[in-house]
Amino acid sequence: MRHIFGSLAVRIGAAFLLGLLLLQAVIVAAMIWPDGRPVIFQLVSPREAATMAEAVESASSPQQEALIVEALNSGPLTVHLLGDFPRAEDVEPAARAPYLARLYGGYAFLLKGRVFQVQARGDSALPSPPRSWIGNPGAVRLLVRLRTGKVLVIERAPVLLQRLFARFAMMGLAAAAILLAVMLICIQQMARPARRLAGAARGLAANIDMPDLPVKGAAEIRVLSTAFNDMKHTIRALIDERTRMLAAIAHDLRTYLTRLRLRTEFIADPDQRLRAIHDLDEMGLLLDDTLIFASEATASRSTSMVIRVDKEVGDFVHLRQEIGDPVSCIDAEPVLAHCAPLALRRMLANLTDNAIRYGKEARLSLWREQDEIKIAVEDSGPGVPADAMARLTQPFERLEPSRGRSTGGAGLGLAIVKALAKSQGGSLVLQNRSGGGLKAVISLKGA
Repeated sequence: MRHIFGSLAVRIGAAFLLGLLLLQAVIVAAMIWPDGRPVIFQLVSPREAATMAEAVESASSPQQEALIVEALNSGPLTVHLLGDFPRAEDVEPAARAPYLARLYGGYAFLLKGRVFQVQARGDSALPSPPRSWIGNPGAVRLLVRLRTGKVLVIERAPVLLQRLFARFAMMGLAAAAILLAVMLICIQQMARPARRLAGAARGLAANIDMPDLPVKGAAEIRVLSTAFNDMKHTIRALIDERTRMLAAIAHDLRTYLTRLRLRTEFIADPDQRLRAIHDLDEMGLLLDDTLIFASEATASRSTSMVIRVDKEVGDFVHLRQEIGDPVSCIDAEPVLAHCAPLALRRMLANLTDNAIRYGKEARLSLWREQDEIKIAVEDSGPGVPADAMARLTQPFERLEPSRGRSTGGAGLGLAIVKALAKSQGGSLVLQNRSGGGLKAVISLKGA
């Protein structure tokens, strides 16, 4: 439940629905709030009843009497004559409702001795309000015994009441439709930019070169989008500055390394000279890895070409087998992918070197999975602890603390593979094999 109401769209919708319910409650309360009169079926006032009775009694002929009744029978009133009081199942006693008690007193005074009744009928078009206001439910009517002996019946027309409540229903539906439309607009203007910003924030961790957020919408949303774009550019600049500095240092060190390599020829002790040459060679390989990593980390995504991945992998395995490396490959069907050939060879070389170094052998496999091409390099080594798996692709991160080339190098191999895969629109995933060893999977976009 907390997760549902944590959504901005749900909160806005709930607020508007609550507002709609309150609005409907106010409208209903305004219509039925007691003001001393019956709420739905109102009787005529004593003065009006007395005037109508005197008007009918003043007729000099039955024709004139009928014309007067017809004139009174208009608007919200229904007026007609009866020969006697009809038998009613429920004649409303005045004592059961305070308002009727006052109304009866007014009738008795102004009707000047005329007999009258207030009857509650059971054929009400609508349910009446609570009994504490007007007594028993039902439509009420006033009956007055005229001095001519006839009974004048005065009542409200239920059709008007039905129309009134039908209009109220239409009013409520119209208000609900308007508020729902406003709610949808508000959700569109607020929730959609928030979701777009959240998606961009998640994508930033995976791709710092993602396009800028569109600066549009409300002023606050535009300010937030601009701030996010500025932050992304700042992070990109910091990463570029770090890798450029790393590349510059590695490049400058190459000059001094070359000088030292020349000076080793003047070392008299042959054993010490070989040791110095070996150390300088390892330093050179370390600088080469650093330069490659710096160039790949700072480069934007390159335009790759479509290549036969199965052919490239087969040629690579054949070359490594010729120099005696324990490398094997499972035959695969021809598959095409978007990737630069040099980048693919570099990724395969680094992963194969790691597999041979830690697992004594490297087994390559290739397959298509939906729209992606998967290349796996597996070994039979000890594997990697789960808590250290995420650190392996970080620059200069190694499980073995030494930096010797024979024990694994400087920890840039997997970082270079990750950067190369990213530059080709792919990814690198590391996982332990169920039978022991490590499995590195390169994913490329299929063609």
